[in-house]
Amino acid sequence: MNQSPTRRWLPMIGAIPPIWLVLVAVVIMASLISGRFLSPSNIMTVLHQGVVTGVVALGMTVVLIGGHFDLSAGAVVMMAAVLALALGPTEGWGTILAVAVPLLSGTAVGITNGLIVCRAGANSIVATIAVQFIVTGAVLVAIGGQHVTAASISDGFWFLSNGRLGGIPAPVLLFGALTAALTILMGRTVFGRHLYAIGGDADAARRAGIPVVWRGVAAFGVSGTLAALAGVLIASRVGHLDPTGIAHYEFPALTAAVLGGTSLSGGLGRVSDTAAAILVIAVLVNVMTLLNISYSSQLLAQGLVLALAVAYYAHRRGNS
Repeated sequence: MNQSPTRRWLPMIGAIPPIWLVLVAVVIMASLISGRFLSPSNIMTVLHQGVVTGVVALGMTVVLIGGHFDLSAGAVVMMAAVLALALGPTEGWGTILAVAVPLLSGTAVGITNGLIVCRAGANSIVATIAVQFIVTGAVLVAIGGQHVTAASISDGFWFLSNGRLGGIPAPVLLFGALTAALTILMGRTVFGRHLYAIGGDADAARRAGIPVVWRGVAAFGVSGTLAALAGVLIASRVGHLDPTGIAHYEFPALTAAVLGGTSLSGGLGRVSDTAAAILVIAVLVNVMTLLNISYSSQLLAQGLVLALAVAYYAHRRGNS
């Protein structure tokens, strides 16, 4: 007896991660609410808006899968943006240094977090908040609490956030490439399998011979590097900044990771689902902006979406 089309499709739909279904739903809803939403320029705006938070969220997801938190990410974003502009991203070596030094600094902060948490055994929330305060304080002391402005910015540095390739913003292409690379890293490599095992049960992973400490340090290193990259992108986009205004990216990034289904207790989550969650948030913010909804109401809506997502995933895992 042949199955009905509906019965044939239901298993396929059930295999799709919930956040992707939510993304389709909010896109349809947004297109019905506002006729301007599906315009090519607005779609590019939506994609562009979520990149900085998205890059931080990808690194946050890797750490969360390993069973830890990285709440220093916002401070690393700020540090990297300040370093990039302070170094003077002029032509040639100036541009290279303005990108390389912040990235290496972010990686160093991430590795430091990893050693404190995974080697010394400190609680990741407390340890990374402490590192956040240290990094933020050091940056503000170094610049005397002043705004930071680059005297000149090379075309190459400007292109990082403002250029286009084939009509698509360069940051969007970069975010897509990072999502693909990390999806392969976490899903197809020994490192990824080890990190899922550690997040699921660190003691069992240790008994199985998995290098728990160094896998954890590497995960924090990835998070620090990506947070620094987000800071470089901000510096490239604006050319000048108030450091205190960009020091809190860790919480929007954490929101995106949780909305995408990454478990706060470790061992569960996918980078691609975090990317979808970033798009969901970007679509919601964009359509509310098109409708001239106040910023406070936008925050309320995002909070409700996150609360519903947490409740849904908790219910789903409780029944699995």
